[in-house]
Amino acid sequence: MNPKASRRSVAALLVALAACLSGCAADPGGIVSLEAEAGLMPRLEAILAASPLPQGWELAGAVGNSEAAPPRAVALALTASPLGAALPRGAEACGSLYLAASADIGENLYSVSAGQAEALGLSPLEDIALPRRALAVNGVWPGKPGYPFARRLALSARSLDGRSSPPRSLAKWMLEAAAEASMGDPYPVELAAAGDIQVGEYQWPLIVDGERGLVALLRDGVMGFLRAPDIAIANMEAPISARGYPNPRKRYLFRMPPGSAESLKEAGFDLLLFGNNHCFDFGADAFDDTLADLEKARLPMVGAGRDLAAAAAARFIVAGRRERLAFVGFAFYPNERLGFTSAEAAAGPDRAGACTDEASAIASVRSAADSGATVVVLAHGGSEYVEAPSSAARGLYARFVAAGAALVAGSHPHLLQGCEAKSGSLIAYSLGNFLFTGEAEPAAALNGAVLDFLVYRGRVRGLMIHPIVVGYYFTAVDPDQAGAEARFSRLCAELREPSLQGETDARDGAPTPEP
Repeated sequence: MNPKASRRSVAALLVALAACLSGCAADPGGIVSLEAEAGLMPRLEAILAASPLPQGWELAGAVGNSEAAPPRAVALALTASPLGAALPRGAEACGSLYLAASADIGENLYSVSAGQAEALGLSPLEDIALPRRALAVNGVWPGKPGYPFARRLALSARSLDGRSSPPRSLAKWMLEAAAEASMGDPYPVELAAAGDIQVGEYQWPLIVDGERGLVALLRDGVMGFLRAPDIAIANMEAPISARGYPNPRKRYLFRMPPGSAESLKEAGFDLLLFGNNHCFDFGADAFDDTLADLEKARLPMVGAGRDLAAAAAARFIVAGRRERLAFVGFAFYPNERLGFTSAEAAAGPDRAGACTDEASAIASVRSAADSGATVVVLAHGGSEYVEAPSSAARGLYARFVAAGAALVAGSHPHLLQGCEAKSGSLIAYSLGNFLFTGEAEPAAALNGAVLDFLVYRGRVRGLMIHPIVVGYYFTAVDPDQAGAEARFSRLCAELREPSLQGETDARDGAPTPEP
């Protein structure tokens, strides 16, 4: 045979083979119908929105009225199965589904048994919106080990036209879409919020004595309320310093010894509010020392800073793999008995202090919310030693919600106040006292609680309380869980009464008893 002819024949054969392979590999596309278990269709649609179908494939109903039948028809299904169960053959894991029972914000129901939860009815956690709130099961939140109603989601495809399996292009897409959905699927975040912290001089050796001192100050497992959640926050009601001079315009003066920030971090706190009426109890030097002590311990703080920009800035914490939380602090306490005002502690463009500028705080909230973060505002103000929030607090906190806050947690009244749902967000008007030694507080201030919030997909979905007794020498667990829950649910329910919606407080803006 002629060598040139032979080479031409081989080349022609290769071209023909390549064309055949190309034709065989080509995917003409087709239609995809969607199948999902009850309540899962929004999740399946979200997967398609994040990962569009391959070229040539269209959703059923989106194809034109051509008389020619599409070459392929495939059903794309999203199913949920128990976490330990094997995936269906050919299916790809693509996230988790949490089911939960729910109750009204003012209902005296916080944690139930698995049987009670099923009897009340289970819903996807992302569908539970305030004023409804998810219930824990035996004290365990969705997303935590041992929660019984967690499911694994799986994406699968099957041919509807009699063929054995979906084409490669769709199988490859399904693998990539499932991986993308899994990466973007957040875990629920448990956020613990505690109230005011200050330690009297007699307890100074304990607050800086590592674990031994903390156990003496926070007894009966109180630290478990802080360490078990993903994030724990509180209001630090005292500067940390051995320097400075007592503020002559203050009646009550608090401070804690150097090294306290490290101990508070060891106790379980992840972020503190320092924008309050005690940040200048011992002047500018003590204020600066506090910032340095917090920075040394790498314990973030909000609401105060070396200038207004720093004081109003949001601090970000990522928890639950994909849940990004932003914290903003604000101080708006009334004038004190000896005349100390928030203006005297206010941060400015070139002045250290607390964030008392509402416009700056609102701008930080809005910016953080626009970035996709779940915004938590820690605000210090209102009227002291009253169970009902002041009208000033209600108005201000509503404005924070309107700016994008998912949660507003207040401090300063020293009493635990109720929670209110507003526009899909939650307002906890006062966290009360948490660790407040060396001060003879009124009896009503001794019964407090650590509030436990469940945050999921940008919203507060659940609420529990861990009651505490805030004593002169230490804080301990309150054994009367049922009584504490009943009192707290009453406070929440009263906030929904129409008579309170227009309530005014004669003490707003007037001198109030302090601390």
